Amino acid sequence: MPDFGILGQPYAEPLRSSIGVNRRREWIILSALMTRPNSFISTNALIDAMWDTDPPRTAREQVMNCLGSIRRAITASGAADMRLDRVRDGCVFGVDAERIDHVVFSRLHAEAESAKALGRVESSLGLYERALALWRGGVYDGLDVPSLASHAAALEEQQAIAAEEYFALSIATGRGSGVIPRLLRHVGEHPLRERGVALLMSALHGEGRTHDAHAVYARLARRLGEGLAIGPGREVRQALDAILDGTVPLPAPGADEFSDAELGAPS
Repeated sequence: MPDFGILGQPYAEPLRSSIGVNRRREWIILSALMTRPNSFISTNALIDAMWDTDPPRTAREQVMNCLGSIRRAITASGAADMRLDRVRDGCVFGVDAERIDHVVFSRLHAEAESAKALGRVESSLGLYERALALWRGGVYDGLDVPSLASHAAALEEQQAIAAEEYFALSIATGRGSGVIPRLLRHVGEHPLRERGVALLMSALHGEGRTHDAHAVYARLARRLGEGLAIGPGREVRQALDAILDGTVPLPAPGADEFSDAELGAPS
């Protein structure tokens, strides 16, 4: 497990004893530094991260004080392979990027995609599993940093895509039953992501839970109709057609149905 992270509540294990857990400003600065390791970050960007559009008159001084605290924590850690350098009107956090969770996640995701393209299904599944295991919650969980919102959104979109690729490969290799609980959580967190809904429908039907698959479709159709005045897209309709046509794998004999609680309350 990497010892620096933003995929959940930010952490920096080598600096934890010096910085503690309640120094919000230091953690905002650290999160910005971990987002762009080994790259120049201007002081103005750090001010934006700390206060967004309403910095105090002492903003620059306060950022400098936070950087000083982080620099002292790095020195106290005794790590020779980590540094915080002042560069022009900004700084560079020098660290092996493979020690930071989002960097490792992006690499593993890319390797999983390459393995899938080469037909190495088992390798791809393993790489997706390792990549997804790095997530402990939402990006920058517990910190409100509007200036980093676009980076958080991009990472969370990448995570959703990786999860759906993992589910799709699992279903295609006859492992749909094992991913249904995770698919349910995924669809609960992303109720309008139609690929996730289509995959859940296919996995449920493949396990003899066709009634639940129809319920998942109906719930999406209701949400889209009430919220956006549109119907389900092509991928979800194709999943429904495949179930109706019997082109999805036949139900497993004796499979149990989900309860309403497991499927979630309709909205």
